[in-house]
Amino acid sequence: MKKIVVSVSALFLALGVLTGCNETEAPKAEAPKAEEAKPAEQAAAPAQAAPAAAPAAAPAPAPSSNPMTAMTDAANSAATAMGDAAKAAGTAATQAADSATQAAADAAKAAGDATTKAVDSAATATGDAAAQTADAAAQTAADATQAVGAVNGEKVYKGLCFSCHDSGVAGAPKLGDKAAWAPRIATGNDAMYATSLNGKGAMPAKGGNPALSDAEVKAAVDFMVAQSK
Repeated sequence: MKKIVVSVSALFLALGVLTGCNETEAPKAEAPKAEEAKPAEQAAAPAQAAPAAAPAAAPAPAPSSNPMTAMTDAANSAATAMGDAAKAAGTAATQAADSATQAAADAAKAAGDATTKAVDSAATATGDAAAQTADAAAQTAADATQAVGAVNGEKVYKGLCFSCHDSGVAGAPKLGDKAAWAPRIATGNDAMYATSLNGKGAMPAKGGNPALSDAEVKAAVDFMVAQSK
């Protein structure tokens, strides 16, 4: 009986303790709820203000932080720069080559013109000099022939021809007789040369001296004609 009473007393005591604990802890449990409500209200406030901030411009996207993308962009930029530089260098080289070609062509043309003029001038000078030389040579030869012919003709005449033509033997025209020589001179030198070389009538060929050259016989004829005009 005493054990039962003790057990009941212990039970009531335990219930009392539990009841007291429940009464003191209840207010503490409500305080956190009120504090938790504040963050919820604060979180709701930005959510309600968010529509008002919507019209603001969106910030620019931040540069890509991907290393591969940055390397690709750098490589593309470098390739573009190299292409532009190569194009500019090619254009400059083409222009320089064109200028050099034009300058070479102009120089070659100028040199060709100068050479042509020089050749023409040299040819003209050479032609003039040759013509002058030929004229001088011809004149010298003519003078020499005339001088030699006069001397040789007179010598031949005095050595052979005078025997007939001084006195007019056998109808020979006398030296200096213009009337006698006029019809003979009219036939021309070639006819008189032929008569003297080949003979005619009483006059033998070469005046009777076959040792005389044709030039000597002709010179004698020229001398007599000159003295009888």
